[in-house]
Amino acid sequence: MSAREREAPSPLVMHETIGYEIRRGNYLEHAASTYTLAAAAIVEGRFQDAMELGRYTVREAVEAHELYRDWIVEIKGYLRERGVSEDVIATEERRIRNLLKFDDGGEFDAEAGWASYNATIEAFAAACTAGRAKDATSLLDIARETWRDTHDRKCDWVYGLIDVAARQLGENCIGELWDVLMAPMYAYYVRYDVDTNPWPRSFDLLMHYALEGLRGHLSGPARLGEIEVFEEEDRWGMRFDPCGSGGRTYRDDPKAGLTPRMEAPFNFGVTTKEHDWAWNKKGICHYCVHCCALNERMPMRKFGYPTRVVDPPTWPDAQSGGKCTWYVYKDPTRIPAAIYERVGMKKPAAIGGSAQK
Repeated sequence: MSAREREAPSPLVMHETIGYEIRRGNYLEHAASTYTLAAAAIVEGRFQDAMELGRYTVREAVEAHELYRDWIVEIKGYLRERGVSEDVIATEERRIRNLLKFDDGGEFDAEAGWASYNATIEAFAAACTAGRAKDATSLLDIARETWRDTHDRKCDWVYGLIDVAARQLGENCIGELWDVLMAPMYAYYVRYDVDTNPWPRSFDLLMHYALEGLRGHLSGPARLGEIEVFEEEDRWGMRFDPCGSGGRTYRDDPKAGLTPRMEAPFNFGVTTKEHDWAWNKKGICHYCVHCCALNERMPMRKFGYPTRVVDPPTWPDAQSGGKCTWYVYKDPTRIPAAIYERVGMKKPAAIGGSAQK
């Protein structure tokens, strides 16, 4: 390694509250793609920085990988418990898996895709250690494309199974389904209760986890993990064009040569009625409903305020470029009453878990 590689600090820094290393910098600096930063480090000869950033992309991606893996199993369990037969579940999942096949007809293997992504990142790290800039640049791009392909197919698998629930059990089940799937996440959200921790601590965690996770979903028009971050007087915002998980499903998919997932051959559903659990909007992707549940309705019930406020895209308008925006308020007592009302709730007189009982 050249001496100048460590003239500046590492691009990663320990976040004591989170408990592991994250990207160095303020919220605005966290808008940039980690892949873009790693590629720039290669050009500048900072191979150690590039290696650390490349390996950090795995940290950004792991939550999506694990959630999708678990949800695919748990949605089928939900269907069984509510009386959908094994034959119907198998037939419906076979249809989804046929849609996920590779161009050569090969079956999609999510775990193999994840392993390939990790192996390519390690090959990238080895190229950085050896100072092979051309190889490192190529391997970094291959790793990102491997993860994008694996991520998107897994996300479509989840969306497809949720669509099965809507068709077999009725659209009204979607809110409950997401409550079941996210029960473990609801349990640890107690850390965001002002009765448990001071709001500045929670605010910082909410920002960093969102920025890290949405980079991991490879948000942005080039699917690099780019986010628009901005500050307003009373809140910070993060805008995704599109979000790399639900938001991308509303749009044409030039990288995969596919249509929006609401169109053939997928024909996955969106809300056709207004529901409290989907911002009382029609045209919400059934996958995107989970953001309403996790960020707004559940914390409103438990703590008296949303942890993040979401302005979601809707079908069919989002096909031509609808963005999704998340807001985290600097003071949760200043969140407008209208934010509560749009999801069928009322702003409480006092916040904190103890005040909601």
